[in-house]
Amino acid sequence: MSEISKAINCFTRKWSVLFPSVYILCGISVSDRPDEMVKFLEDFKVCTQEVTELRFLLHGPVGAGKSSTFNIIKNVFEGRQFVKCLASSENSSGTSPSLHVKLPFAFYDVMGLEKEQRRGCTLMTSSNKCYVSKPSLNDQIHCLVSVIPADKIGIMDGEVIRKLKIIRDQARIPQKLFMTKVDKACIRTKKDLTMIYQSKKIKEKMTECSDLLGIPINCIFPVKNYHEETEMNEMINSLMLSALIHTVHSANDYVKRSASRLLSF
Repeated sequence: MSEISKAINCFTRKWSVLFPSVYILCGISVSDRPDEMVKFLEDFKVCTQEVTELRFLLHGPVGAGKSSTFNIIKNVFEGRQFVKCLASSENSSGTSPSLHVKLPFAFYDVMGLEKEQRRGCTLMTSSNKCYVSKPSLNDQIHCLVSVIPADKIGIMDGEVIRKLKIIRDQARIPQKLFMTKVDKACIRTKKDLTMIYQSKKIKEKMTECSDLLGIPINCIFPVKNYHEETEMNEMINSLMLSALIHTVHSANDYVKRSASRLLSF
């Protein structure tokens, strides 16, 4: 069996474990899949009453698609195209919004990372008056989500990569990576998004991400944001929902472990 065949089988299992009735890589319709995943997230309960909502921090280089990721999450639960955050251009670091959906989840964005020392996102230190030295478990971020554009992985500036690694090393919480703009990295995927997990190019980009940032491949999720589309697309939604479910599970597991440690003291 070739490496690509092994990868396809691996990804097929990753998709089918959560929802065995859906076999996206076999060419079967995915029309029922978004509804199943949305229901799962709508019914989701945080593992402890000490935490009212799971908190996720999105970070990445300028133009990676963080604001567009906010928008697609909102799209999924609104059932329509929704633009809460104006996506910035590839040369602009944009703003630092947050997104609360009608679920026990909150998503936070930071300014895009830039190579210049004093531009974009910088780490907050204890000397900052807004720094909270001992946040409660409810106030903490429970999962760090790196947003990296698939078409720019090989040309990212070394200083931006260094900043990404520093943030990852100091976070000490679960970490996932959403690899955006897959349609710009692979012509085959652009023509047919259902082929995403059969694309050798996408697999190469995921491996490149893993090698560059030290994130395991099973924590990297290729996604596509809405760009030219004016109507809802179930395949775009399915990719993001799958990534969200894995991310939610990781954050909830972290909260469970942290809460158990607090009770032991």
